[in-house]
Amino acid sequence: MSRSAPCLCLPFALAAVALAAGCGNPEKVAQESSNLKPLVVLYGQFIGQHRGKPPADEAEFKAFVQKVDPERLKSFQVTDVDSMFISSRDNQPYVVRYGKLEGPAGPAGQPVVAYEQTGVDGKRYVASAIGAIEEVDEETFRKMVPDAK
Repeated sequence: MSRSAPCLCLPFALAAVALAAGCGNPEKVAQESSNLKPLVVLYGQFIGQHRGKPPADEAEFKAFVQKVDPERLKSFQVTDVDSMFISSRDNQPYVVRYGKLEGPAGPAGQPVVAYEQTGVDGKRYVASAIGAIEEVDEETFRKMVPDAK
């Protein structure tokens, strides 16, 4: 194989990354750029650093987030930790589920760990601890989070 062969793969690799990130899909781009994305990514990191155990409550999770490197938070466009817990769509705090992770399958087949209280136009963002986010209608939401108020 010649030295230039790996360079031929670069455009294909970049295209695959762009497709996986939702490039060209405005709905996916909006989901990925919402405040919910860094919230659930950090939630997942908490679980990873605590032997699979989710945060017991908001105070424990916020204490963990406060210790995250500020440069890491900036990479998510987070300048204020408290604002990360507020939906930019409905301007209400996200509902974050603490304690034991259980329930019906949500995004990526995992239980929902956070969701918008109201959402927009009858649809809410829901997210799992692995960082997957979906916008769902009320009927789907009730199936994913049957114990929601």
